[in-house]
Amino acid sequence: MQSESSRCEEETPSLLWGLDPVFLAFAKLYIRDILDLKESRQVPGVFFYSGHPIKQVDILGTVIGVRERDAFYSYGVDDSTGVINCICWKKLNNTKSSSAAPSARELSLTSQLKKLQETIAQRTKVEIGDIIRIRGHIRMYRGEREIRATAYYKVDDPVCNIQIARMLELPAIYRKVYDQPFRSPALEKEETLSNPGALDLDSLTYLLSEKVKEFLVENRVQTFYQQELETVESLLSLANQPVIHSACSGRVDFKNDTTSKAIHSIFRNAIKLLQEKGLVFQKDGGFDNLFYVTREDKELHRKIHQIIQEDCQKPNLCQDPGWEKAERKGVYSVKRNPRLGAKDEKPSKLVIFHWRKHPHFFISLVSSLQVASRATAPRKAPH
Repeated sequence: MQSESSRCEEETPSLLWGLDPVFLAFAKLYIRDILDLKESRQVPGVFFYSGHPIKQVDILGTVIGVRERDAFYSYGVDDSTGVINCICWKKLNNTKSSSAAPSARELSLTSQLKKLQETIAQRTKVEIGDIIRIRGHIRMYRGEREIRATAYYKVDDPVCNIQIARMLELPAIYRKVYDQPFRSPALEKEETLSNPGALDLDSLTYLLSEKVKEFLVENRVQTFYQQELETVESLLSLANQPVIHSACSGRVDFKNDTTSKAIHSIFRNAIKLLQEKGLVFQKDGGFDNLFYVTREDKELHRKIHQIIQEDCQKPNLCQDPGWEKAERKGVYSVKRNPRLGAKDEKPSKLVIFHWRKHPHFFISLVSSLQVASRATAPRKAPH
């Protein structure tokens, strides 16, 4: 008998599987859930968990059975939720035979290499009671579900640190990823825009963030407070839309929470989405709850350029081997680019301190500034 969640679950079309990041990842699932996965009706070898297409998994468990064959090992792995059989292929020995008689030196090296390989094989040999981690694809063999490993290794975990970390990691992944039903972002956006009267809380927040972005662009807003957005009639009417709470039984509940606290929360989450996309930001040390709209005029580059110029003109100079080395390589040179500072001065300790902490940032920043300097430099008239 299928559960209520499995009855209401519909299989996602195969064309949309690539939009789900779980499809291409090694899903860290409990063995119990791997054994209970529902196989796809569209493509054999692909399984579904809460609507997520899964074809490869990552497990960690104790070996409770070992069978050796000519080409592979068969391990029974138990993670305290279930037991599954894992096929782990043996590594091939790429030993090339030579017709010429080996010298004494070659014989010595060959014997040492053979001893080293035997030692490694002995240390990495998996036996009953060992902890093993396996990554591979799910397959069916003689009516039983098993894992065909693409990578596996013995885990050295004498004090159970790795196992405890896994026990703490899996519930969070299930809660945040696997138990959340997969929905195509494109289809979700289309449904949201076409039917604004029937939205859940997440869809309403997303739609409100899009409307806020359009409002900021159309009105050329540079700074704003959240309270100011809450007074805009078009945005406020959208935030007052009833929210849908649906269940698998098909029953739909409309909840219209128009309290000031609920509206304030929806606006706050919508602005947070814009912050995550980099469309708005807040300045440290500025006014509380004041947001700035990100523009495409490279204001940040100009500000950093100005800071570097001012810092290069300070009398507090220093010699730094790391800076000299970078200067010799031509990564950044005040002498070669007079626009960045005085010709005969070197950057002060402040710039070198940031250079040591974030070298890649300064390399990319200075490169872009040099390109901008060349673009804005006056061109010589042709002779």
